[in-house]
Amino acid sequence: MKKRILTLVVGFLMVFCPSLQAGEIERIKQKGEIIVSLNSGYVPFSMEVKGERTGLEVDLAKLLAQALGVKVKFVIPQLFAEQIPKLLAGESDIIIASMTRTLERGLLVNFTEPYFEVSQAALVRRDLVKQQDESLFDLVGIKGIRIGAREKTTGEKFARELFPPEAIKTYPGHPEALAALLKGEVDATVHDSPLVQSWASSHPEHWVKVKPLLAPVTKEALSFAIRKGDLEFLIWLNLFIWQVQSDGTMDLLKYRYFVEMPWLAQKPDKQTEMTKAQLLRNEYMIKKQEKLEALRREEPKIE
Repeated sequence: MKKRILTLVVGFLMVFCPSLQAGEIERIKQKGEIIVSLNSGYVPFSMEVKGERTGLEVDLAKLLAQALGVKVKFVIPQLFAEQIPKLLAGESDIIIASMTRTLERGLLVNFTEPYFEVSQAALVRRDLVKQQDESLFDLVGIKGIRIGAREKTTGEKFARELFPPEAIKTYPGHPEALAALLKGEVDATVHDSPLVQSWASSHPEHWVKVKPLLAPVTKEALSFAIRKGDLEFLIWLNLFIWQVQSDGTMDLLKYRYFVEMPWLAQKPDKQTEMTKAQLLRNEYMIKKQEKLEALRREEPKIE
């Protein structure tokens, strides 16, 4: 009986007195690095350009490591379905991979507050749609349409709710789905709206044959995911997200990856440059930009 009481007391103290146990923040600081799981290829959030990993979420991960005072190491599962299992197995400390927080996933991991909101969108053959069509819903009813989607994603789930099972073809990643669209293996592909927007802007050579459908049809929150059991780490991550959203950092990241798109070597027009000038309207924002540029020049480990 005494042993049982002692066990209950120790358990109570471990849960309600975090100082008595080493939390994730302390563990990460002790080892001197945070292991971040990224998407293998998801423009403009995580991508490889000239042999280097870049993207909005790559920059977020570097900022996160800097705030913790540690180095960052990237792991990049080839399949999106591997993200949560690898996190739970201890192969990563956090997932920053455009993961939509859902009730099903929430049973396995803890999600932060959103750092980005998206909708499901589509890329479709122009000859299949009317000029006024602008949303994924406009594809419903097209006889014999073939839909491509990345497997194990909210995009695939949403597509299956709209189209018959035989219409859906899944792929391990978004690049494979997009390649299938260009080869004529499918008639349309479903993705989060930022990818559709970015792909359409960066591939003008396909504009004649492929149309983006960007009108919102869903509202989804992209969040960081961590293992369950450490409320202190979750609260701190929410504070980090609030900080980058409130101090202008996220605005700068959105400008870089959705307007400038430097990996395309395209120069923004005058209106775009004016928008940037408005964003960098004071010394504080200029210094913030300089810190981001310095972080991008660092070379993190990648497995």
